[in-house]
Amino acid sequence: MKRLLLIVCTIIINVAVLAQSPTSAPAPTQYALFEYFKLESGKGAEYRKLEQEVWVPIHRERVKMGVIKSWSAWSVALPGGVSREYDRVIITTFNKFADVQTPYPPEVFTKVFPNTTAAEIVTRTRALSKLVRSELVALIDSTSLNPQPLPPFAEINFHKLEPGKGPEYTELIRKYWKPLHEERVKRGTLKGWLRFGVRYPQGTEREYGLVSLSYFEKFEQLETQYPPDLLAKVLPGVNIADVVAQTNATRKTVRTQLLTLVDQVQ
Repeated sequence: MKRLLLIVCTIIINVAVLAQSPTSAPAPTQYALFEYFKLESGKGAEYRKLEQEVWVPIHRERVKMGVIKSWSAWSVALPGGVSREYDRVIITTFNKFADVQTPYPPEVFTKVFPNTTAAEIVTRTRALSKLVRSELVALIDSTSLNPQPLPPFAEINFHKLEPGKGPEYTELIRKYWKPLHEERVKRGTLKGWLRFGVRYPQGTEREYGLVSLSYFEKFEQLETQYPPDLLAKVLPGVNIADVVAQTNATRKTVRTQLLTLVDQVQ
């Protein structure tokens, strides 16, 4: 219990420092749990059936009870192949940090499936998939408009900051990249953009510390995301190649993946 209290206090302090503003009160930090699952070979259809018939009703009840804010399941479209690390990305958002501690209260299962135990449901799920890893993230920045309901495509990027380059990277996002994202949203070529910081796991050995999501309504919108007329309007007189070079000097892209929406509960 002491360790849990220490963790909670540390996060609260970090959030206060990040959000502090001399002219406004700190805004509540939004948290999300990212879970990466590998489906057992040949079990995709069975897993999907279980997801639809069992887990989606459970997630609807969690939203109704206020335990979570939303839940979405995404399939990894690219890269493909049997050797990819995971097939599913599950994103659960929370109304407040305290809800992360008990995301599945026992009464959720008994209310939705009174004749089935939580242990039985979990056992059935583990026979069809395995959890590769999970991480708790906190929302750092986003476009002014983000989609509800979610569109069918999402590009997910995993970044690792270069040592000591955090402030410079943040300024590049504020000055150049976020205005571009906002204009793309206005044009309808981007449905929304969110940038998260990984809270757990921590440490120098972690693979990445930032995760961003870009949502798209149409597949073809992924092809040319920054056309010349967009750059000319938002960043007149700016050499975008220099901006890209400066950005790459502050962080490295660990990987980029294309996700397709499977299901959502909001």
